[in-house]
Amino acid sequence: MLINRERANEVMDRHGLDALVAVTPINIEYLSDYRGPLMRMGRLFYNYALLPRRAEAPAALIVNGIEYHRLARSPDATWMPNIRAYLHPIHKDRRDFDPDVEDPEAVDDVMRWPIRPEGISPSDEAYLSRIEAARGGHAANPLYALKQALRDAGLERAVIGCDDPRIGPWLEEIGMPDIEVRDALNIFREVRMVKSRDELDRLRAAARLNEQAMETVLAALSPGMTFAELQSIYNVEIARGGGRAIYLACGQLVPSQTTDVVVEGHSITFDALCELRGYHGDLGRVAICGEPSAELLQRMRAVEIGCEVAYKMIKPGVTGNAVTTALIDAIHKAGFPGYLFATPHSVGLEHSDHPLPVGPQLPGGQGEFVFLENMVFTIDMPYRELGWGAIHVEDQLRVTATGVEPFTSCDVSLRVKPGRPLSDVGS
Repeated sequence: MLINRERANEVMDRHGLDALVAVTPINIEYLSDYRGPLMRMGRLFYNYALLPRRAEAPAALIVNGIEYHRLARSPDATWMPNIRAYLHPIHKDRRDFDPDVEDPEAVDDVMRWPIRPEGISPSDEAYLSRIEAARGGHAANPLYALKQALRDAGLERAVIGCDDPRIGPWLEEIGMPDIEVRDALNIFREVRMVKSRDELDRLRAAARLNEQAMETVLAALSPGMTFAELQSIYNVEIARGGGRAIYLACGQLVPSQTTDVVVEGHSITFDALCELRGYHGDLGRVAICGEPSAELLQRMRAVEIGCEVAYKMIKPGVTGNAVTTALIDAIHKAGFPGYLFATPHSVGLEHSDHPLPVGPQLPGGQGEFVFLENMVFTIDMPYRELGWGAIHVEDQLRVTATGVEPFTSCDVSLRVKPGRPLSDVGS
């Protein structure tokens, strides 16, 4: 189960919520474990997940009736006991729902596929049984199915947090005027900051895959390669491992020129972000083709020292501000006085898996970033100096009860690759 139920209950209590309703695909998956085809399309309001605060109230997943077959084939696709589906039959003579003669909460005539009895599998039988058991009780659309699920859970007069509060007036319009819906976009992120065991397993795997792909890129790196070639190597390695590459940001600040080709003698930064089974891997590394300058080596060593200081002081309750202040101070003392910026962020179903300012909220409007046990995080450490070059390092770690558990190697040393052979220079 992905959801950290204890954390969810604690956050719902803090905000005075009787339930959470998820609209966005990542939050539906987080609450239910389910990742259906309409969610993969990014189609909002066609699936919902309902998590009541009361343990005895049934949690519910809202799906299209066509997804019954998938659930029959994979009964462990969700842990939620209440599956509420919506179906509207497509007739030869009409496709639209007729509210004058049809009840949107009691659809009886469902669309039937042709059946060849001798070829029916056990999962086909389970699918047909489910359809028949719910005949006359299907909803006509997803919102009416959510209404049914809310009623099943006794939440007709509840305070509900939702990641898209537009459902509030919609529920009122279809006959649930006593439900109060509050904006819970950042409440979901607050819940997700503390990972469950299953989430930690996925994040470890995503971090490993990401670093393996990054190492493959670094092994191939040579002068004259285009950034597009490096990104293609990364994308293929992530896909080979079953993941999805989001980006490999390659950067070189070469004085007096703009380039998307690896230039010898100048640092190149990599920021690698991928997704594996919905969870993110995030990593930063620095390399150079050819001989590095003494200044670059000194600066990279100072950054290494800063990382060591930061990771030694992180534990539950420590603030992000305290860590970044100590990190930057250590880098300055190690001989890199111009270094100026570092920022921690939680990692999970989103790249930044913690409450963020939205709408009119200003930076800092969500309060102090605090490390929590079983939070997975990185510290973004970019540095750009126009006329000189760039640095960016980043690793993925878990906060334990007493410190940190690295998910990646934390080897932020400068990767030095050969330059062009002398015989190639000028050719």
